[in-house]
Amino acid sequence: MKLHFQHLRRTENIGDLSCSPYDYFDWNDATVSDIREANTPDYDVGIYGGGKIFGGLSSYKGVTRRKGAINIAWGVGTVQSFPISWRYWQARRRMDLVGSRDYGDKRYDYAPCSSCMSEHFDAPPEPVHEAVFYAHAGKTHGMKIDIPSHIPVLTNHCDSLSDALQFIASGQTVISNSYHGVYWSLLMGRKTICVPFSNKFNSYRLPPTLSTPDTWQQDIPKAVAQPEMRDIVRDATMQFKTKVDEHIDAAGQNLQKGRQS
Repeated sequence: MKLHFQHLRRTENIGDLSCSPYDYFDWNDATVSDIREANTPDYDVGIYGGGKIFGGLSSYKGVTRRKGAINIAWGVGTVQSFPISWRYWQARRRMDLVGSRDYGDKRYDYAPCSSCMSEHFDAPPEPVHEAVFYAHAGKTHGMKIDIPSHIPVLTNHCDSLSDALQFIASGQTVISNSYHGVYWSLLMGRKTICVPFSNKFNSYRLPPTLSTPDTWQQDIPKAVAQPEMRDIVRDATMQFKTKVDEHIDAAGQNLQKGRQS
């Protein structure tokens, strides 16, 4: 049986690059590719995500569906900008199982970003800075966020997940306008301030302190930590993986029946 994963795998955004369950579990001989590539190999089970790609599942070149194949979305952002979206409706039709990273979206199973399974969250080092800013490379300038020189800064266009997480762990308080920056800071039990630019920041399993481009420095003393976040989202991830495994087993049984008939 052929298992194939797709997400935004050719990208400078380390959050998008690091959000596929392909990288955190043993899938035997499964394959992986960028969801925008048209030369998707034939598969029996296709797993899409994570990341904010759900609307794109109706149009990305890599999304295929041959007869009998099973499609699964895992850890995707499902919160819509508008109440009715043709793209999201089409995406739902293409999927057999949807796991949403947006806690509280009752339409789907809760499946937080599977990067929570990274070993880097097992024993993060002690912080060495009072505050650090993990910045979204494409949004920070447009949001007119002024970061004073005494606060260390790293963007989400860094070299590796390890670099991103080591930087986030170095802050006693982490300020971020990156979805994954906020998520990873919460997983490490750091005091976390979120400076949002869209509604995708409203659905973390446990909330950060929300602020604005103008007030985040004054809000640093108000930042809250959510140390139980890591275990909660890891448990939810394993619960969703159980459902995925059941779908994979069912696909294998159907293939076996087909060969015998």
